[in-house]
Amino acid sequence: MESSTANTPIYDPYAILPFAAYRSPDCPEGDLCYSLMHFIESEKFRGVDDCYRRFLLQQEAPEDFLLETGAIDQDNVRADWVEQRFGLIRAGMWMQLVQNQDALRNSLLQPGCSTGVPLIDKVAADIFSRLVAANESDNALRRVVLAGDLGISSANVFRTFDHLFQSRLPDEIYISDEVGLADLVNQYALTRYIPVRVFPCGGDADACAHQMLEKGTHVFTISRGEESDSGLANRLLALAAEQKKVSHRFSWNE
Repeated sequence: MESSTANTPIYDPYAILPFAAYRSPDCPEGDLCYSLMHFIESEKFRGVDDCYRRFLLQQEAPEDFLLETGAIDQDNVRADWVEQRFGLIRAGMWMQLVQNQDALRNSLLQPGCSTGVPLIDKVAADIFSRLVAANESDNALRRVVLAGDLGISSANVFRTFDHLFQSRLPDEIYISDEVGLADLVNQYALTRYIPVRVFPCGGDADACAHQMLEKGTHVFTISRGEESDSGLANRLLALAAEQKKVSHRFSWNE
């Protein structure tokens, strides 16, 4: 008689399945994570030792990565690790999943997926539950596109984000690799471990806007004037209106 676990969907958090995570000064398009565990182990050192965090992300060979992380002194990780770990694991798994849906269709996109790690099992179950609930018309996924002035540099803009998301956090935030507001959005998402997806613009605002709105559900821009100094922000507002998607421009005064 076959074991009851024979048909259990299995997901290996150590499997090499690269995805782009949050932006960093060295990687405005998003840090490359070779596996979910690369993301998790490196996040233990965010705000504590960013050089070591980047070093862990660079360990492409599974054997080197396992040797390095097996020797980590858990007393030296970030002080808020226990409080933050569920949210950060969820964000990492979500980002990996949306960027690798075909590869993960038979594991994370199935009920009862097993990862071999109880906490990660709970995260997988939570994400699957959210995706099932998203089939309800009044509970669809909320993918918020945020863009704005290239010259905005004050974290005071976080108050505007708090206002935007006071009733419900987005399932994902879409940003570009621009400077200014996009970088601040990335920082804000990190403080709450909201999954992000970074879209490289390459100077083509129209193409980038179309890519972001292919699945983006809401568009919010922040600028000092009616016209932003970001051509992408202007194009996003116009395109959202054409597509009849929820959109709004917030005026910014530092």
